[in-house]
Amino acid sequence: MSQRTIGAAGEQGAGACTGERRQQLQAMLEREQARGNETPAVERVADALLAPLYYRAVFTDQALTPEWTRTLVSHLLPD
Repeated sequence: MSQRTIGAAGEQGAGACTGERRQQLQAMLEREQARGNETPAVERVADALLAPLYYRAVFTDQALTPEWTRTLVSHLLPD
């Protein structure tokens, strides 16, 4: 994959990798809103959750544990 592809917008670049994840995040946020809860924008959630998850999965040998993931969520949605 070239830098041109990685940096490209739309379906050939990052959008191809994250489009479905963003749809899932949006659906989760809509369910929370329907329950009367305030939620951050999907872009904020993607930056706070997807970015670290993808980084850890691709660039490190650290496990994606439930505890670590809960920590990410707790920083995004404090009690």
